[in-house]
Amino acid sequence: MTEIVRLSAPVRRRFVWLLPLWFAIGSVLGSMVAGHNGQLFFVGALAGIWASALVEPGEASLGLAQALLGGVPLLALLGWLLDRLRAELWLWGAAAGLTTALAGYFLIQGHADFEAAIAYHGSLFAYLVCALQLGSYGATLIVLVLQAGRGARGAA
Repeated sequence: MTEIVRLSAPVRRRFVWLLPLWFAIGSVLGSMVAGHNGQLFFVGALAGIWASALVEPGEASLGLAQALLGGVPLLALLGWLLDRLRAELWLWGAAAGLTTALAGYFLIQGHADFEAAIAYHGSLFAYLVCALQLGSYGATLIVLVLQAGRGARGAA
């Protein structure tokens, strides 16, 4: 009896490199244009702020090195999950575009008007960097849920 054996295609490793790189670049840029008292940097580096819990209170505030130390491994793990779920790059990109636009809108809406928002945090670029980081988090979560749901339907 002859049967056709189909081997699954090897997992493409795109997200395991893309997400940590995106986070690292965004964090470096965010530390350069941190906004008022570093607020936009702190919000944009959400994936790495847990590392500040490892520092004794009063020693230091959240810095770039701590954010990278905490965020890069976490995003590498999330990227590995996306790769294992065979997520499509185009879907992540579309979700990132949508969530970046929404994040940017809500970040600026926290102020009386556009000019007041720019005056408070110093530049539109600071908002853009923060929104891009938040957009990547949102896209990652959206695609993880969609891909996991697709896999669960396929298994049933």
